[in-house]
Amino acid sequence: MVVRIVTDTSCDLPSHLEAELLASGVQMIPFLFHFGQEPCLDKSMPMREFLERAAQEWPTTAAPSAGAYAQAFRRVVEAGDQVLCLTITGRHSATYNTAVLAAEEFGPERVTVVDTRNLSLTQGLLVLAAARAAQAGATVQEIVERIRDVQGRMHFYFALDTLDYLVKGGRASRLVGLIASLLRLRPIITLHDGELTLIEKPRQRSAAKARLVALAQTALPAETIGIMHVACADEAAQLAEEMAQVSGIPLDQIPIAETGMALATHGGPGALGVVVISAK
Repeated sequence: MVVRIVTDTSCDLPSHLEAELLASGVQMIPFLFHFGQEPCLDKSMPMREFLERAAQEWPTTAAPSAGAYAQAFRRVVEAGDQVLCLTITGRHSATYNTAVLAAEEFGPERVTVVDTRNLSLTQGLLVLAAARAAQAGATVQEIVERIRDVQGRMHFYFALDTLDYLVKGGRASRLVGLIASLLRLRPIITLHDGELTLIEKPRQRSAAKARLVALAQTALPAETIGIMHVACADEAAQLAEEMAQVSGIPLDQIPIAETGMALATHGGPGALGVVVISAK
């Protein structure tokens, strides 16, 4: 009996690492987004097309259904294997509770569900670590212990170009969005035990990017560094170069990942972040 990983499409990685996950048998359950009444699967279209359509009608998002998880779990269990399901942070999504509900059909000895307390690239790196451990023959408990170790050393800072999209997605009040727009604030957010927390409010984008580097440096020396973005690939590449210089990690070992549509709905174009897994 081997361990098979199931996750959701909040798990962001560059294409070559995502291909590694899929080749190892990882199943990714898609989030949904809707343009009006039209349902679409997360990561089902190029980001440019998504943003062009969103400029006309901003979409809504929905977590995967319990049925989608149950179907994925059943495929693994019927093959005689165990499931380790790793979800986006339960502090901002119903996904974890949905997966737990679906797992009740199979029992804890066959399906284990873990809230990663992360999202986007941080979740992606945790899923990658889990998949590699599973490939090496680790047990569910050993993989969970590995994930908890990495979680404890993980730091994630990202800057939004505007709060407009959090307002549209219902994650911030219109008054907050208006004030931020008037003041030209570029909020910097971190994840603390799965909770998105505002930590700084620089007024210029250049200042926000400089602060991302400075904040990331506080977590050095690093085992791993990664960059996430929404529709700002050039700036992401520049941030990766800066982090390579200050950390000593080779540039070609710093993954750069663009989020999927579901997360872009709330972050909006121009979201830019850095992930640091501190060295032991």
